[in-house]
Amino acid sequence: MNQKFELPKQKAVIFWPVATGDSTTLILRPGEIMMQIDLHHLAKADDSEEPEWAIIDHLVRTLPKRNGKPYLALFVLTHPDEDHIKGFPELMKQVVIGEIWHTPKIFRDQADQEKLSADAKAFRNEVHRRRKAILANPDAISSGNRLRVIGHDDILQEEQYKNLPADCKSWPASKLSKVDGVELAGHFQAFVHAPFKDDQAGTRNNTSLSLNVVIWEGQKYAQFFFFGDREYVTTKRIFETTEQHPDNTGYLMWDVALCSHHCSKGVMYWTAPGEASAKVRKDVMDYFKKYSRKGYFISSSCADFLDAPGDDPPHKKARERYEEIVDSGRFICTHEYPNKKNPQPIVFTIGSDGFGFDDKRSSTGGPAAFAASIATARPGEAPPKTQVGFGCQ
Repeated sequence: MNQKFELPKQKAVIFWPVATGDSTTLILRPGEIMMQIDLHHLAKADDSEEPEWAIIDHLVRTLPKRNGKPYLALFVLTHPDEDHIKGFPELMKQVVIGEIWHTPKIFRDQADQEKLSADAKAFRNEVHRRRKAILANPDAISSGNRLRVIGHDDILQEEQYKNLPADCKSWPASKLSKVDGVELAGHFQAFVHAPFKDDQAGTRNNTSLSLNVVIWEGQKYAQFFFFGDREYVTTKRIFETTEQHPDNTGYLMWDVALCSHHCSKGVMYWTAPGEASAKVRKDVMDYFKKYSRKGYFISSSCADFLDAPGDDPPHKKARERYEEIVDSGRFICTHEYPNKKNPQPIVFTIGSDGFGFDDKRSSTGGPAAFAASIATARPGEAPPKTQVGFGCQ
């Protein structure tokens, strides 16, 4: 397989073909600050004949260096399932991670902890190490020890967590623009949609960290929605809750959305009390459509899209529903791009000409050409004149 890849020289968001699992890299300051949301590194990816990309190898090769070692400014874990944290011990061996964001779920009760994979337990051990380092010296938290726990949870009131500094904790509706001690306001902001307070005792999927990430280049910007592995009820709640706060509805807009749970049927199909089977829920589809800007859905999956018991995720019906929401060709599976035989990373850029996608499925175009085509196709859609007007102070 051809796995030659060079990072863009501008701000970008990269979705990697890593089988059915999530791995997204964000370039926030080219050559200096990069962010990773979730990790899925398969051992078989080290075989050059396999289609899965060896994500850690590419990070080690392309990350900026700090004191001679690859430096990842921020690692974000949406939730501690294996297909979101696989390979983390190896990442720690080879890369300096400045800061980690995670939800309180990693600290939950012992029964939950025993179900964690070895990789998730390694992550838990690392955040415990950082917690202890922070509590030992809360006024001088250094890169390599930084930590942010995102979400309400009763466990944060317990002795070993309650004294974490305020700057190490965030909740839904928080607007985060600092990465490993560097303020990036005007360039990057992550709006926290979830987990909600009453998610704390829920399943790991429905306690997922859900973010709307905004990346600017001057007055141009793009928005990326990450839901983790949330199902229908909690996905709909994100839209309903945010609409109750008009100043925050701008954070429901999206140019690119990573399909929840690798294009699972459970995001749009639900069995309500008294119903015998799951039915499609048009309300959540309407929300996606309402807040779409450029409208690209990414499915981080490698299996065939089928419609049979046990074939979920990914699921054929979910794909069909997503394809009804966006324009033709704008539902993209990581292991079908540009083709199934030789999948390549999906790269969206944010430059002085705005949002760009150099679509390798077509023979012409590029980021600038794509941005121009979007402006022509949707003349009524314009970015806010100022970031303050957008609500992103």
